[in-house]
Amino acid sequence: MAREGTCKAENCGKPLRAKGYCERHYRKWRKGVLGKPRYRICTAEGCRKPRARQSLCVDHFAQKRKKAAEGAAAEAPAT
Repeated sequence: MAREGTCKAENCGKPLRAKGYCERHYRKWRKGVLGKPRYRICTAEGCRKPRARQSLCVDHFAQKRKKAAEGAAAEAPAT
């Protein structure tokens, strides 16, 4: 069910979806293309990149997965 009012994006009069935007502009906002970005920065110390997964940027998330995989390989019994 649409909310009352129209989209706050310039030259758009479509019905509201969320956050004051219509469906199209809301999707853009969620991706960080429009207005104030949805996602914050990475939680790794000193990193200012946007978050990707589990509150980390792409680089720090990849490092975390690599360490987890190495740890699992070290704990596996030798055959």
